[in-house]
Amino acid sequence: MIKTTFQKEVMELLGISEKEISPIPLEQERSFYATAFGLYEKGDYRGAAQLFTQLVLTDPFSEHYWHGLASSKQMAREYLAAVHAWSLVALLREGDPLPHFHAAECFLSLDDKLEALKALDAASEICRDEHLREKINLLKTIHYAKY
Repeated sequence: MIKTTFQKEVMELLGISEKEISPIPLEQERSFYATAFGLYEKGDYRGAAQLFTQLVLTDPFSEHYWHGLASSKQMAREYLAAVHAWSLVALLREGDPLPHFHAAECFLSLDDKLEALKALDAASEICRDEHLREKINLLKTIHYAKY
């Protein structure tokens, strides 16, 4: 079922086995995405994450699927898996500060202030939005004032 090395690496990063994945026919991807998004909006983050995982394995280059997975994992408080997914979003959305910012939130939840600061710095370097820049600076002030 799993064919590419990338798909195997994704499964390993997310801590899932091949037997947990069932392939999605291409024509059903939109329906799966709508269902996953609906589950997310209803607060079923684990259910949404399962569907987004299947979507990611179907199309590992879709930034929307990775974003959905990262958000779902973060909201489900699975912060390490969320960080991995946010990293892929950052690779696919070069120049977007939001994945770095959300990764920083996850690192802070994991009490890894050093990695959080790195992520905040990466977000700050490419940030063009003043509102997001204020959030970045606020997190830095709150968590790094004593340094």
